[in-house]
Amino acid sequence: MSVASTGLSSFTVVLNEEERARLASLVEQAIRETHVEARRTEAPDFQEQVHHQEDILRSVFEKLRRP
Repeated sequence: MSVASTGLSSFTVVLNEEERARLASLVEQAIRETHVEARRTEAPDFQEQVHHQEDILRSVFEKLRRP
């Protein structure tokens, strides 16, 4: 999916290694918390929203892991 087809824009953030590692750690923690929240949620609409948030966080985490 290209940026043009989704209507989303992208940007670049320059981080040093310590900043990248800290941000990755925070995103990883948020993924764990979101996963737990999704498991505890009974409302289907809210659960879908939480799963979407988790997917976004996983995407960001994967990007942070790339060299």
